Amino acid sequence: MLLDIQNLHLEFRTFDGTSKVLAGVDLQMQRGDVVGLVGETGCGKSMTALAIPGLIPMPPGVITEGRVLFDGEDVLAKSPSELQRFRARRLGMIFQDPTTNLNPVYNIREQLVDAVLYQRMDQQSVPGRWRGWLPSAKQIRHDAFQRAVELMALVGIPDGDRRIEEYPHQFSGGMRQRVLIAMALAGEPDLLIADEPTTALDVTIQAQILRLIDGLVKKLGLSVLIITHNLGVVAQTCQTVAVMYAGRVIETAPVRELFRNPRHPYTQGLLKAVPTANVRRGELEGIPGTIPNLTQPPEGCRFHPRCPHVMDVCKAVVPPGYRVGAEHTAYCHLYAEGQ
Repeated sequence: MLLDIQNLHLEFRTFDGTSKVLAGVDLQMQRGDVVGLVGETGCGKSMTALAIPGLIPMPPGVITEGRVLFDGEDVLAKSPSELQRFRARRLGMIFQDPTTNLNPVYNIREQLVDAVLYQRMDQQSVPGRWRGWLPSAKQIRHDAFQRAVELMALVGIPDGDRRIEEYPHQFSGGMRQRVLIAMALAGEPDLLIADEPTTALDVTIQAQILRLIDGLVKKLGLSVLIITHNLGVVAQTCQTVAVMYAGRVIETAPVRELFRNPRHPYTQGLLKAVPTANVRRGELEGIPGTIPNLTQPPEGCRFHPRCPHVMDVCKAVVPPGYRVGAEHTAYCHLYAEGQ
């Protein structure tokens, strides 16, 4: 197994109190998987993603329980230097907005070449008596430049040797996103995390970026975790989907199975709220109520104040995962034996 998140609890200490952002997240990925993590804004999707490479700011964040296993190694137990090496060589991350994640003061060459050099940082750890065998700094930077041009071609940016000298403002939103993908791939990672990779892009460019990610999965054999609130993105790109609500994963299933047969009441409500060509005006169903305040979350199942099937046990006991299909798990007391 490539990634195994076990019972992850994350809190943020704020002036308003302790916010229990993640409360027992479980998520697994095999090599070659493309997994979608979906849910409402504020449900903990991005916090889960940031916990994998150890990017949660501490303080104010505190991981109080759980493990993040990557290839069997606990990421949370790594030292800062080990974490730095892990991020450089094993994992790539595409952040939400390319406009804010590229420095407008530097051209693409400086930013992409630096990403390549950073993700080849292993060369800096060679013992001193062998350093004379290393290429010169000039040669290393030349090789990094050639690698940067290759990465631009890989993500579909034409004339890379010319365009690499341009600045972010000279690129369209879709091209800036491709540059971020190139930077994430510089270290040839095992896992690529795409946090809302189509945010702020128009529909046609969204489709191009999703096709690009799909092509990279097939060409490079990547494992990909896609963070999104867009069920259409999940349907188009993912093999498996995990649904989050208020800091917990509440259902996991293969994509086709989830769309055909959602079992958790929250997932059912999400899918009923998606407009289709056959739905007339006024027929869309919403989920009543609002997401809970995570400084004072409900006891038991966090969805129970909004659930149409609420039972007494839901108000007191956190539901475990119940098998409702061969690869389908729902965290809901409706599926306990005897219900």
